[in-house]
Amino acid sequence: MKKLITVLCFALCLLGLSACAPEKPVDESTAEVLQNMTGTIVEGAFVPLDEDQAKQLTDMGAEYLEYVFENAMGMQVNGNGMVSGFNSWTKGIKEIGPFEEITGYVVKYNSKGDGFVVNALIKGEKGTGKVEVTIKDDLNHTVESAALNVDYTFGQKMQKAAMNTLLGMGTVFIVLIIIMLVISSFNYIPKIQAMFKKEGPAPAAVTEAPAAPETEAAPSESDDEELIAVIAAAIAAYEGENGAVADASGYVVRSIRRRY
Repeated sequence: MKKLITVLCFALCLLGLSACAPEKPVDESTAEVLQNMTGTIVEGAFVPLDEDQAKQLTDMGAEYLEYVFENAMGMQVNGNGMVSGFNSWTKGIKEIGPFEEITGYVVKYNSKGDGFVVNALIKGEKGTGKVEVTIKDDLNHTVESAALNVDYTFGQKMQKAAMNTLLGMGTVFIVLIIIMLVISSFNYIPKIQAMFKKEGPAPAAVTEAPAAPETEAAPSESDDEELIAVIAAAIAAYEGENGAVADASGYVVRSIRRRY
């Protein structure tokens, strides 16, 4: 166990020493070439163009920018990286004011050691900043990207932080107020529905069906028997008047047909 702890402590010490090792220096000839390239980008591409001209150039696309830099300045660039570089320059130069001069350069390797980072220190009428250009460590020293970083004072940084805080909190409170108003309006929805509810069509009047005409009641069986008896008596009376024997039982009525 003690041996394992000793090995781990030794490994941690080696890692600490490697982290504290000085950065790999860039040789003077390479640094001079990179400084000239960065100065050409700043003073030859960024400074001469105003905001409208820079927008027209970037609207042409990344491939067009690569063509312009290769033929006009003799350098290989990443078109997309230069589009973002022009946009960054036009935004940053508004804060530091019109460009005056480049006051110095800082050239170093990137964190991976496979490229360079060149910072051109620039001065404007209202402030200072750094144009950071990343360049590949290849034969053509291809420029990958560029950006203008404004040097803010402590007061400006605190002011921006306060503004960001107010904007964030204000947005949250506004959204909460809107949600509260929406929820509270639910109580008025039934009233609004009742107000705009349309009345249904009036019920159709119920008309009484006309009474069916009265029809003559069919003669019942008892009425037929009485009628037969009357007819038989009348025939018997008639026969008696003519000298015949009046016997009503000798007559049989077979059928009765009503004549209209």
